[in-house]
Amino acid sequence: MSILDPHARRKSPLSARLVVTAFGLLALGGSSLRVQAQAPAQPPAAVQTPATPSVTFEVASIKRNKQVEAERLSIPLNIPQIPGRAQTLRGGLLRARGMTVRELIRDAYGYRNRARSEVVGGAEWIDKERYDVEAKASVDFPPSTTVGLPPAGEAALRALLAERFKLKVRVEVQRRPVYELVMHRADRRLGPNLVPSKTKCVPFFQREAVNVGLVLDQPAAGEPEPLPPCLLGVGSMIISATNMTMTDWVRILGLRPQLNRTVIDRTGLTEGFDITLRYPDPEPGAPDLLPALKPLLESQLGLTLRDAEAPVEIVVIENVEHPTEN
Repeated sequence: MSILDPHARRKSPLSARLVVTAFGLLALGGSSLRVQAQAPAQPPAAVQTPATPSVTFEVASIKRNKQVEAERLSIPLNIPQIPGRAQTLRGGLLRARGMTVRELIRDAYGYRNRARSEVVGGAEWIDKERYDVEAKASVDFPPSTTVGLPPAGEAALRALLAERFKLKVRVEVQRRPVYELVMHRADRRLGPNLVPSKTKCVPFFQREAVNVGLVLDQPAAGEPEPLPPCLLGVGSMIISATNMTMTDWVRILGLRPQLNRTVIDRTGLTEGFDITLRYPDPEPGAPDLLPALKPLLESQLGLTLRDAEAPVEIVVIENVEHPTEN
């Protein structure tokens, strides 16, 4: 989407390299490691947590990646940074490159597509130091998707964090500030960049095979061709989505650093939309910061945000330490 957008600024090659990262297979070494998966702290009754079986790691390596740390620090403030993403691959591989400990915790507890503010606690270093993780498990994981790791992959990552980072957490529900997404106009008129979609595709948060880009497995003989995945592009000057519902759109908004809190859909819109949200060109001499989202939502999409409070499930970090040696 960024390549096709004539308005996108391309001053920093680093940003492109961070958006599309090739995860090379690192050599795995060291003795075998057996880790018992630490089940998450028991959440309230309304929160269902999957069972977490024991996981045997044949090999597991955790190494600090100072190169990615330096690259991240060099990115201008007006370029949204894509959080690191852990992967499970066929063959029992669990892999992450250049991820902070907080990002690893988010993936381990199913918080990949939720606001960063919903994992609380921990020392400053868990947001600055970045690590590469390579582990070979005794079970064969399904591939991870845009939604996150499969349950067995989450269990394995929790086990690894508990063993190597001495991680202890609890899951609880707190009443916290949130945003509600509502219609901006009393007549419910849509903005020019919010268009009912006619595209048939797999919704973004249901995409499979995300770890190999948009390459889909060939259908078996006699089966129909799969629908293409709906697209989502997040660049320095544009957010663009195809056939996205408001239920999914609020998840994208909650991840924006300008908001960084839960967003709840109160629009009443149920269909899928083609969405384009463009950031304005910064004025000369203006601070090099991300623009406020609310006026852009109002003028381009016919939507707005209002402050509210609601119960929010969060992960509270009780203990975390620098990783033990490989």
